[in-house]
Amino acid sequence: MKDTRDEFGQDLDLLLAEVGELLAVTEESLVELEKSPEDAALIQEVFRVMHTIKGGAATLGLQEAVEVSHGMENILDQIRSGERPLTTALLNVLFQAVDWLKEWKLALTDKRAVPPNEDLVETIRLAASEVPEKGIVSGKAEPDALPPVEIPDDTVQKLDSAVNEGKNVFVLTVKFHSDAPLLSVRCFQILTFLEDVAEVVASVPSREEIEQDRVSDTLVVYITAEDGGMGAKELAGANQDVSEVTVEKYRAHVQAESSGFEGSETGDSRDEAPKLEASKVAQPAQDAPAPRRSDLGRTVRVDVGLLDFLMNMVGELVIDRTRLSQLAAQLMRSPETAAIGSEISSLAAHLQRTSSELQEGIMQARLLPVKSIFSKFPRMMRDLSLRCGKQLDFEIQGENTELDRTVLEAIDDPLIHILRNSVDHGIELPEARVAAGKPPRGRVILSAQHEENQVVVKVEDDGGGIDAERVKRSAVKKGLISEEAAQRLSEKEALELIFTPGFSTSDTATEVSGRGVGMDVVRANLERVNGQIEVRTKLGQGTLVTLRLPLTLAIMRALLVRCKEEVFAIPTSSVEEVLAMEDVTVGSVQGKPAMNVRGKVVPLISLDGALRDDLWSDNGHRYALLTRSNDRPMALGVDGLIGEEEIVVKEMGHILSRLKGIAGATILAQGDPAVILDVNRVV
Repeated sequence: MKDTRDEFGQDLDLLLAEVGELLAVTEESLVELEKSPEDAALIQEVFRVMHTIKGGAATLGLQEAVEVSHGMENILDQIRSGERPLTTALLNVLFQAVDWLKEWKLALTDKRAVPPNEDLVETIRLAASEVPEKGIVSGKAEPDALPPVEIPDDTVQKLDSAVNEGKNVFVLTVKFHSDAPLLSVRCFQILTFLEDVAEVVASVPSREEIEQDRVSDTLVVYITAEDGGMGAKELAGANQDVSEVTVEKYRAHVQAESSGFEGSETGDSRDEAPKLEASKVAQPAQDAPAPRRSDLGRTVRVDVGLLDFLMNMVGELVIDRTRLSQLAAQLMRSPETAAIGSEISSLAAHLQRTSSELQEGIMQARLLPVKSIFSKFPRMMRDLSLRCGKQLDFEIQGENTELDRTVLEAIDDPLIHILRNSVDHGIELPEARVAAGKPPRGRVILSAQHEENQVVVKVEDDGGGIDAERVKRSAVKKGLISEEAAQRLSEKEALELIFTPGFSTSDTATEVSGRGVGMDVVRANLERVNGQIEVRTKLGQGTLVTLRLPLTLAIMRALLVRCKEEVFAIPTSSVEEVLAMEDVTVGSVQGKPAMNVRGKVVPLISLDGALRDDLWSDNGHRYALLTRSNDRPMALGVDGLIGEEEIVVKEMGHILSRLKGIAGATILAQGDPAVILDVNRVV
């Protein structure tokens, strides 16, 4: 069988990208419809999306998707016309269809076999059978009768004008087999194909009538063509559901009292094609030639690899800009070269403005609204609450907040895990909530907002909260901590235990939370993109999980420090304060170095020692950097400070990136390489 991707290539890629977005809209609308089943606008929105998917799939001959989307269309049409109400059973069928379409899209994207749809199509057919059959699969139901053909005056005039100008105008009559399925889809498909080889002026039935399933077994298309209409005839005849195609030359309307045509291309005696009859009644715009795809929008899809390349090139410009500024400063120190230095300085200033604007533009192109991943969560939370027997209101706030697509991809799995936990472990069963004086329906809020140079994502629930004492007991039981050490932990320190590998307060795996992936993996995934996670809880009232994320990973401000003879870059977002060692009191707690910072005892760790697995070595450092590691205050001792610099993050490859405390590498303004540290992974 011929590979669909080989046959349609870029057109298929565009369709699949569009389908992904449309299905996200559909899921979101269906979840809202469950809350507001009478919302006509939502029903119309889902109907419109399914019609778009059906049309795109039909254009590329993707029959399985056509059948499923057309079946959904028919059910939705029954609902919007008032023939039947939207029930939970119908909604579940629609969700099943969306799930199949998602799997179908993934299969084509991954070049896998398309999942079978026979059972689903039968389910849809049965779901629609409670009302008069509308042809979900077979398309054999008798179509609505077509009204007399009425074409606007301007269309007739356009055809007549084309004839008078010497253009070849033809009438293409397409007859379908009597048992051809999905006639409206076939008509739409042929019209779309014909637009690639000719100018389609009008059709009977019109596009609007086709969209309303008001079709018969004959389609008449009026075209202008230079090849006698033979290309159009051959293209239409290639459809396996077409039984016969004829081409007849159109005769100007001044002779409309006769047949309207000069003669049949086949010479056989046939039913006369419908005449064009002038009418004063304006018809819908669908009768006009459909716009080409290139006219439909001013946006284009760009591969993320290209954006990464462009950002890398901008990074090189940033490095060159900084080096040029330093060179200008050196030249201006000498009277002999001051003039040249001044000129280079002006050039560097212009380059700085230009590169900054370019950098900002590309960074904006890399940003995506968090809605691109948030939109799938309402459906997920609905299914989880039903599976767990819980009642839930799920709310999303700040869905238009933008974030670098690399960071966005990195938080997808962590958010899934956190949200699953909120349903499985956080929200109580309805009867338990009522007994605790709460409403039976729980509430989970997912929000995103900008805070300075970060994006903060929060997951908040009004469930039972996390029992710190239970966390301690579970950690002791699993051998993660001794009982004596557990007793010394504060509530905040006890909550940190949930990030320990292998930790769980549940003795059994549930279908929702499962086994093998815990909060330690969530934290590790976030730290890979310089993110942080914090958990706050109040027993009996709920839990708040906060993710702090950088806007972008490509370019950042960093503090350059010296340790021995090496220079390291530490993101400024990770440094809260810089202290001179001579200004603080250094002592020890349980034999380990610590310092007193405004009455608080903070562990003091040697950067040099940490990189050599000797955290507590005392190397007589001159400065201490106050940071946070896993939400705990920590002081990092360094030998010297060089200053702040805007750096470009370079990947270090799969093996080197796994080294302890290493987040990446950069090229400094002087041209020297430096390692970028991740303070969360230094200890």
